[in-house]
Amino acid sequence: MKGRWIATITSLAAASMAFGAVALAQTPSPTATGTPTATATAESTTTPAITATATATTATSGTTNTPAPTSAVTGTSSTATTVSTVVATGTAVAAGTPFPTIPVPANIYAPGGQGLFPFAHSAMQQQWNRTDSLVIQRKVSRTWFWGPDPNTPGLLEPYAEAPTQARGQRLVQYFDKSRMEINNPLANASQQFFVTNGLLSVELISGFVQVGDKDFSKFRPACIPMSGDFGDNLAPTYFAFQGVSNTQAGDHNAEDRTGQNAIETIDRDGKLGSDPAKASVAGVKLMHYENHHNVPAAFWNFLNSTGPVYNANGQVVNEQLIVPWFYASGLPISEPYWAKAKIRGTITDVMIQAFERRVLTYVPTNPKGFQVEMGNIGQHYFDWRYRNFGVCPGTVVGTPTAPVPAPTGTAIPATGTPQATGTARVTTTVSPQPQATTTSVSTPQASSTVAASRTATATMTPIPATPVGTRVP
Repeated sequence: MKGRWIATITSLAAASMAFGAVALAQTPSPTATGTPTATATAESTTTPAITATATATTATSGTTNTPAPTSAVTGTSSTATTVSTVVATGTAVAAGTPFPTIPVPANIYAPGGQGLFPFAHSAMQQQWNRTDSLVIQRKVSRTWFWGPDPNTPGLLEPYAEAPTQARGQRLVQYFDKSRMEINNPLANASQQFFVTNGLLSVELISGFVQVGDKDFSKFRPACIPMSGDFGDNLAPTYFAFQGVSNTQAGDHNAEDRTGQNAIETIDRDGKLGSDPAKASVAGVKLMHYENHHNVPAAFWNFLNSTGPVYNANGQVVNEQLIVPWFYASGLPISEPYWAKAKIRGTITDVMIQAFERRVLTYVPTNPKGFQVEMGNIGQHYFDWRYRNFGVCPGTVVGTPTAPVPAPTGTAIPATGTPQATGTARVTTTVSPQPQATTTSVSTPQASSTVAASRTATATMTPIPATPVGTRVP
């Protein structure tokens, strides 16, 4: 992201704990776009711990496109920024890690919302209620915006701007499709940006973990497919998008091409091409230009779509589903690209675009309400950061810092007014298109979400057959 300086932090958490003592192995999450119906089981292995040595250096400008152990810093500034380079010793993974190798107990992580974890904060529950409680109640037929339920309890992660009372940590909670965050618990909980979405796309693609408003710690890029069945070897990985995205690893801007068609392609390794035949597919016309990237009609209409939601008073009303449109996704950081992915065992064309906080996929052959979906980036990110999933070949890997559960009953009273942070916005939008809508239905949808199986999962998100808890306001 041009003009942004990065201060890497040598420690990702206040407390470090070994995973080797954990006896209960957690089955890995699939990497499909939708909420999974199943996951595949893998044997866990013990990985040697990292020995880190911090050395102070001066930040320089440039980009990096390889998962190297040291970081390159982008941006220009008149003030030198001090960064620390972590020299890690561990095992170089020759072929990468196609399965998570670190066990996590079931009382910390259960993908697909199967852990019945309570919401970490009432404001987080209200965000979830607004869109996804109607899905779980079968009152609408549409994709999840968050997932069936939280995948974790409340966790604490380092954040430089956290208030003194929070001791340098922020409250987070993971879902299939996002990580909710409360950066400032002293702010006004009724405001839209009191709860924010993590910059998960930026982090997975760049290999940097955000530890402050403008502070990022070098970790490693994620060789995890962005779409498709679990174990798919066709879909592009997050690392494959590093060369076409604006992240801490470098800027890759695009020209304003509104009115043209999205026909560009990308493969698993980031090789680019084009497929002129895609110009005839509905929804590929580029409609909106912002943050140096173009958004096609399929995604733009989805991000601005209207439908039934629960309002703050618990009433079902018809409103724009995401307010403002970039609240959940963030701004685009790449162009849209067509790719091949194996979905339900069938090789399928899928359009993928990375935004700051989410990844959107478009499968024109999916049923209405499920053609555009948000990828399971919350699952991917948790497995990447805490379970050594998606280590790129040749990368040195050690034991990650364990997730730290948030204590209960210690919430800081919410007062004041929060500030929304993001990228300066210069936009171009072509003539408005009719917004997509979602309609109420009374017929049940697909089968229930299952935590562990060897059956591959599809891109389309199913609605569970059995509601999980009561989540209405």
